Amino acid sequence: MSPNLNPTEVHQRLWTSACMIAAELEERVETRVQPTVAQETRFNGGVAPQVANHYAGILTSSELPENARILDLGCGFGRIAMALARRLGPDVAYTGLDPNADGIAWAQQNITPHYPNFRFRRIDVKSKPYNPDGTEDGARFRFPFDDASLDLVFMISVLTHVDLPTVETYLRETARVLTPSGRLVTTIFLLDTDVDQLLAAGRGHFALKYQNGESRVENPVNPELVIAHPRHRVLEIMDQAGFAKTVAVNGHWSGRPSAQPMDFQDLLIAGHDPETIIAPDGHSLLPAEAMTTEQVATYARIIALTGGDEARFSQFIRWSNALALNAFWWQCDGFRLCLQEAYPRSTGLSFEALHRLGLEKIRPNRCSARTAFHPLDDAAMIALLIRAGRISSRNILFDAFVEAAVNGLRVLDAINVGIAPVLNDADGGETAVEIPAWA
Repeated sequence: MSPNLNPTEVHQRLWTSACMIAAELEERVETRVQPTVAQETRFNGGVAPQVANHYAGILTSSELPENARILDLGCGFGRIAMALARRLGPDVAYTGLDPNADGIAWAQQNITPHYPNFRFRRIDVKSKPYNPDGTEDGARFRFPFDDASLDLVFMISVLTHVDLPTVETYLRETARVLTPSGRLVTTIFLLDTDVDQLLAAGRGHFALKYQNGESRVENPVNPELVIAHPRHRVLEIMDQAGFAKTVAVNGHWSGRPSAQPMDFQDLLIAGHDPETIIAPDGHSLLPAEAMTTEQVATYARIIALTGGDEARFSQFIRWSNALALNAFWWQCDGFRLCLQEAYPRSTGLSFEALHRLGLEKIRPNRCSARTAFHPLDDAAMIALLIRAGRISSRNILFDAFVEAAVNGLRVLDAINVGIAPVLNDADGGETAVEIPAWA
């Protein structure tokens, strides 16, 4: 998100988020099988359905042959495979490779029986996070495919976990196995002068303070957890491998602006035929209704509050969503969050959209006082919506995001003039409540 963020961009950002969550809820219902939460969190890079849908959309944004041959290197338990299987026909031949035995076993047992053209194989490449006892060095790994035999190779959150010699091998092998019209789609963390400045200023998601050859890592003890590579070296490797064209799309991991909230890692799209290599369309349609005067005023206040900063904007939206849900639950339990000193106190908050989401009785799975504040991240809120057992429309979700932002600003207004929010019960009793700071 750029420093010159305007209300239209805020409007679009909230709408895009609502569309993605609505799509995830629908996918959760339609998917025959689901990995466990433990399996989802076992793999880095984001494996939730909204992430899988995002990349599946990119992978299918350019036309593929009906009998396309596809390699998913680093497939995990097949989350992206499940998203692709609903988009591609039965003549496509998909192969997923991964060194993690549990992920491959799950995919073989739960995906292939429903989609026989989606097959999964374990490779014994050594990986400290996923296959520490592997016998094969990634820098010497040869893809088990003939020359010019694949139409699409993708590696999502793979090159972000391997050293530069392995990156070079994987890119050269991809160039070897791709047909003349085939494509590579891969995510990566790229270092350059601008990124160095952003990381030094603390604007990035990682610090990457430790050198690892030409690359830098977040954790020197386990460098494969997060590793970033010099942009000029990666592009040089791709040129030397024989790619005729490479398109690079910046993600927001480094503090740079990005087109969509899901564009976290940097993205490379490459191939032998320059005519087939285009950047994905990052445009998301705005809601049919134009912005209201009240929405424009709300967005202007959010921009002023966050300075248009990507990280601060995201923090405020997460905080306001969590605050709105907690205040809504308190009210459902007979407690009103009061923001005025004069009696009778009132909440000044609205929960109309939250009522339509049906979350009155859906709470986090934990035992605590009814007046406690439940911290919630994006994944936790999606889990609550799933437990509610309904598919919420993107319009209702969008309304809930805007409503939450308005509520958050009202709470901040009260706090900024010295009013300590309290919970009032039906008998007039008051209970102090601690609301976490938003940033």
